[in-house]
Amino acid sequence: MSDQKQSPIIRIAVLKSKNGREIFERVTREGKLSKRAAKHLGTKKVTSWTEVEARSWKSATKLVRAGRGRKVAP
Repeated sequence: MSDQKQSPIIRIAVLKSKNGREIFERVTREGKLSKRAAKHLGTKKVTSWTEVEARSWKSATKLVRAGRGRKVAP
């Protein structure tokens, strides 16, 4: 057996702002946004997101932009 730790899974939803820009937001397992993001974007829950194994937000967004990760749509 190996004692390697698995990287944490970060869930990222790609949303469109009112200006048309892409915004990356973290979501829960159920697809819910944070209170701040929900208030800012006008939606509480998303329909799909991407799960990536990464230790930091910076590396997670790089992976999503590169098309890596697993798409999830409950």
